[in-house]
Amino acid sequence: MQKVIQRTIMAEKQAARRLAKRRSIFKLQQEKTNREQYNMSRSIEIQDVKAATLARREDWEMGPLAPKRDVGLKKDTWGAIDSQRLRGRVWSLEKRKEILKPWGGETWLNLAKGDRVVMLEGREKGMIAEVKSIDLERCQVTLDGANMVDVRIPAYMIQGNDEDKRLFRPMEQPVDISTVRLVYPLQKQGEEVKDVIVKNIKGKPTREELINYRMTGKAEHRRYVAGTKIELPWPRKEDEDFKDHPEDTLRIDVELPTFIPTLLRPPFPSSVIDELRNKFSAFRTRHNPEYIAAKMQEDKEKEAKKIQIKQMRTPLNEINRQERRLKKKMGKKQVLTPEMLQKLGAIMAQKKALHEKVTAVQQGREPVAA
Repeated sequence: MQKVIQRTIMAEKQAARRLAKRRSIFKLQQEKTNREQYNMSRSIEIQDVKAATLARREDWEMGPLAPKRDVGLKKDTWGAIDSQRLRGRVWSLEKRKEILKPWGGETWLNLAKGDRVVMLEGREKGMIAEVKSIDLERCQVTLDGANMVDVRIPAYMIQGNDEDKRLFRPMEQPVDISTVRLVYPLQKQGEEVKDVIVKNIKGKPTREELINYRMTGKAEHRRYVAGTKIELPWPRKEDEDFKDHPEDTLRIDVELPTFIPTLLRPPFPSSVIDELRNKFSAFRTRHNPEYIAAKMQEDKEKEAKKIQIKQMRTPLNEINRQERRLKKKMGKKQVLTPEMLQKLGAIMAQKKALHEKVTAVQQGREPVAA
């Protein structure tokens, strides 16, 4: 039975190693793809900046003789940017934690769709807009009607039934989440209600909210202005309008109980359970009593076989046994014979003569012959 347990543990470790290896390979591939996309968008942006700089210099040098640039192939898309420039950089998990830390982190983010924020940077600095979407991987937010840019649309992407046939479309360019601050209407004593920029927001989930998050997966908590007890309510979510379709399953069919559990018998025969769970799988940890008894009997037979092998008398065992008996008779103390003492004396005299010779050479006198 011990081998069965060891086999299960080894199989689980091997599966964990394979899964970790696959995850690391997938992570490296994902990082490579994100890096290539970012480099492509940056190269397109640099090319646009260089072209604009060159055109501006030519316009300044040539003056009235400067050529028109909104003609030819770029007539309909002059001044529009490539859609790749709208894609920001996908940050690593560590970098995302650092960027989103002032907002409460990725799980308990104190910013939601529908919040009003103010822009702190860019050509529309000071503009207040509503959050349209949040991209946590790139740590960016898209604001409704803010930071608008014209984006080139390829001709093949324009459908035949589309009324807008322009080769460019105005779109909101996402901005970094660190360049916006939450705006909320507050009223002080004796003053009118006015918009206030909230620099620091604190929102720590309670124990009940954590339990609810573990049960449902929905991260819902309360947020406050840092250092105060002023609660910042979340924006209201519009109720989704669900429409019934002919192919939808009726609610009565879903809520009608079709199985009543009981402690008297399992839901289906044990043979079916064995077929579904794979009775001989290496990952199985729960076995039937008959299977456990059979494995225990196999272990007992193996142990009895080992004892029987040890009790067998073989020629090699007999030789080893005789050698042990002889060593036991000789005892631990060994007596030196005259021949052994004579050999030891000759070796000691030789080493002493060599030592005297070395000492004489070091003192600068002739060595005495031994």
